[in-house]
Amino acid sequence: MRVYKGETFADVYETALTDVLTNPQYITSPRGMEIKEVTGASLVIEDPECCLYENNRRGSQYKYIAAELLWYFSGRNDVAFISKFAKFWESIQNDDGTVNSAYGNLIFNEYNEEGYNQWYWAYDSLIKDKDSRQAVLHFNKPKHQFDGNKDFVCTLYGIFHIRDNRLNFTVHMRSNDLILGTPTDIAFFCLLQQQMLRLLKSTYPDLKLGSYTHTVDSLHIYERHFCLVTEMLSEAFVPLTYPTLDINLVDAQGTCAIEVNEMISRIEDNEMINFVYESNFMDWLNDRLNE
Repeated sequence: MRVYKGETFADVYETALTDVLTNPQYITSPRGMEIKEVTGASLVIEDPECCLYENNRRGSQYKYIAAELLWYFSGRNDVAFISKFAKFWESIQNDDGTVNSAYGNLIFNEYNEEGYNQWYWAYDSLIKDKDSRQAVLHFNKPKHQFDGNKDFVCTLYGIFHIRDNRLNFTVHMRSNDLILGTPTDIAFFCLLQQQMLRLLKSTYPDLKLGSYTHTVDSLHIYERHFCLVTEMLSEAFVPLTYPTLDINLVDAQGTCAIEVNEMISRIEDNEMINFVYESNFMDWLNDRLNE
């Protein structure tokens, strides 16, 4: 296991890119595409609020991240919305115009026989037992194992722990592309951790934000990105944060905020410009989507 640990995502990301590019464990060609790969890697971010970064060659993709956050927290799984910001989703959609890797849909909108979705199960587990080891979110599920699946979900599970009065979050991935996957996945999961903390504070008012750990079975860089990574590593990686989360994007049951759905509707109706929300975080999303 290779562990890349640092205070911010910028620190950890630079270290991981350097190591996988210059000291890969394997060079393989899944689906005929060459990659440099480390099998068994953990990116440990001690301050998950610092989950974005600037880099003069390629920094956090703010506009896409903002759109993906809206899509995830709304619980939708349609390609029609998210493909406005990244056409690659169209290439992996199901016959009904949905995709499997709509993380919000998997954890907020799918319910089991007991009436639990993944999000409420995790929240409720921690409310019932502060020391719980059962606050698990499942993403890749047996239903995704079928021939011809073009979107085999990369995230296996996430688990929250409260230890030393800090909310820690660990996500386990079967596979992660360091350029196109890792930065956007971590941007979402670290915000999800902050959202869970915001909800738990009504029960545990002194609870603090803990670390975020991103564990990956295959952490890799595609050959087409080798030169890009070399160019990125010649520039500084500067840590950045979201604005303070001053709104519940979802509640404990996984129901998304009215403001999230309103912003999505404005995007779909091309009415985004100059709208002001009573939330600095929503204003940040709005500004990024208007860039």
